Amino acid sequence: MIIFTSKNNRYIYNQFTNDIFVVPDEFNDLKDSEIQDELSPFLETKNISFESPNLENSDETRSLIINITNYCNMRCSYCAYSDHYPFERKHENRTIDFDVVKKAIDEYVNRSESIEFRHISMYGGEPSTEPHLVSKIIEYAKNKASNFKFSVCTNGYSMSNEWIQLLVENEALLQISIDGDKESHDRYRIDKNGRGSFDRIVSNLNKLSHQFPAYYKTCVYFVVTLSPPYRLTRLYEFYNNNELFHQPWYINFVKPTDTTFIDSLSLSKQDFDFSSQELYLANEYINASINGDAQNHFGYWVFGELVKGIHLRESRPGNKIWINGCCNPGVDKLFVDCNGDYYPCERSGSFMKLGDVEVGVDIDKSKDVVKQYTEDCNINCKTCPNMRFCDACYLGSKKGYEFELSTKYEFCQKRVAKLKLALYIYCSVLEINNNAFDIFTVSDISI
Repeated sequence: MIIFTSKNNRYIYNQFTNDIFVVPDEFNDLKDSEIQDELSPFLETKNISFESPNLENSDETRSLIINITNYCNMRCSYCAYSDHYPFERKHENRTIDFDVVKKAIDEYVNRSESIEFRHISMYGGEPSTEPHLVSKIIEYAKNKASNFKFSVCTNGYSMSNEWIQLLVENEALLQISIDGDKESHDRYRIDKNGRGSFDRIVSNLNKLSHQFPAYYKTCVYFVVTLSPPYRLTRLYEFYNNNELFHQPWYINFVKPTDTTFIDSLSLSKQDFDFSSQELYLANEYINASINGDAQNHFGYWVFGELVKGIHLRESRPGNKIWINGCCNPGVDKLFVDCNGDYYPCERSGSFMKLGDVEVGVDIDKSKDVVKQYTEDCNINCKTCPNMRFCDACYLGSKKGYEFELSTKYEFCQKRVAKLKLALYIYCSVLEINNNAFDIFTVSDISI
């Protein structure tokens, strides 16, 4: 169970039943640990079983990610392909061969016949350095099937007229990396000469938004990589004060494992404090949600997905749970690198290879990892208070080049704390405005 205090009440969340209820008045003077001891014997429990993908029936792929190139025109200090990450590939002037791409698209088309919209994402390195190749890929895909959608992950550093026209004509979703204001962004996101990139990127964004305002509003979103010194409140101010960035955001954190990056920083203990800033933003989001602004406030991009999950949770769930935040390898996504090798996603590195463009997708390659991961969940996660919301995946157990299950447990406390904060937000809002989160969907959940 999780015992937490909202603005006005004390609550218990029972992970077995997905129930949230108010702590009885007679227990309010007790510590959390004492309440747990007193009430645990009376709470309903279940014998939880974790389920894994059915790898015997995995002949479908929903999304294809193509690694356009290993070359990048920037040298971000925390990049997973920098020298700070010895177990990942390095920056190199290498681009995927178009014949390799064609084979990957052909296989994807065969594996996506029942999908309403096929999706290809272009990844790197930096895809904008290869506009002609990206154009050929889009043309080839559209000639193979009429239901393709496209997206591009980019640093926003290069925005030629040709590149912009290509994106706009194909309504490609554009995921742009930016770390907040100029000082925050330029600390780590530098070009190959060590110079900050903020001014050039903002200039490119202004150019794009002025030339194609409708495209910008519907297709552009931002990714921030948070790393010490944490400046979440400054990011919040940046969002509020810049209309250009009133777009969807995805909040990412610098990869904390298998790296020398964190140890290379000469910072104070205060620079590593994230929780106090997170709590400040949580309270701001509570106030906004009470006033009917749950989806337009910046807090939505930080807390919204988990709060939404709480709001839409099953009211009487069964005893079978999917294995944490794990994907169905090769089915949910399929990543092809510059060698033509297949992996579950763009973050896999050389972990969990799933065949290649010559032999095809080989889901059997992932069986051992999925089996071990599932067995471990059924041993160690069956009573975890976060078991229904955990976002850990196979890659959380990657250590060096090996699969080491103990690695994922290094961050369990942080994941539980994240859920506890989301529960605090959720109940604090519903105490004042019980309909605040109905914008997510119609729901009969109440407290």
